[in-house]
Amino acid sequence: MEWSKSGQRILFEGFEEYLRDESKAVAMRLFEINIIPSLLQIPAYVRAYQGALVSRGVSTQQQADERTDLLLHRQQVLARDPAPLIHAVIDEGALRRSIGSSEVMVEQLRHLEAIAARPRILVQISPFSLGELRPFAHPVTLLTTPTRAMVGYGETQKRGFLERDPETLAEWASEYDHLQVEALSRAASIEFIREVRRGFDHG
Repeated sequence: MEWSKSGQRILFEGFEEYLRDESKAVAMRLFEINIIPSLLQIPAYVRAYQGALVSRGVSTQQQADERTDLLLHRQQVLARDPAPLIHAVIDEGALRRSIGSSEVMVEQLRHLEAIAARPRILVQISPFSLGELRPFAHPVTLLTTPTRAMVGYGETQKRGFLERDPETLAEWASEYDHLQVEALSRAASIEFIREVRRGFDHG
């Protein structure tokens, strides 16, 4: 597990190992339910989310600051040359859940619209109407390493877990393919994000 300089835990067990694979990955498949995927978050959104954990007494300010710094450092992977291929399927609830002020959400969703238009990033929205057809109940990440090996990572409310079992990863990949087919198309997803952003803009 990952610890802060003061000896406090700041990350789930298994995540430090995952980060080593993430930094070298040639492709990433992301599914997120409750918040915008970490690599696609803006600083104001990150700080608002981490600040709420401090307000509730779940984290210290130092833990929140260190997690924020780590996340923003991780986003440098998007500037790599060549950048990894990223496919992110985001549940509608993550777009509608207000993190920070309306201004923060407008900025975050505008950023998501822009990043979704990049050639090596595909963003799709999984709408509420998908209902029971949505295959995953928790956030899931599938990485492809430079050797073409696959690594998975998942999280529940209390723990994270790294997955390397080939059979489990094959099942996750199959479910992700199903999710990709059922989610909105790229163009429809960008328009969906735009409509949700307009709602925050006029709220």
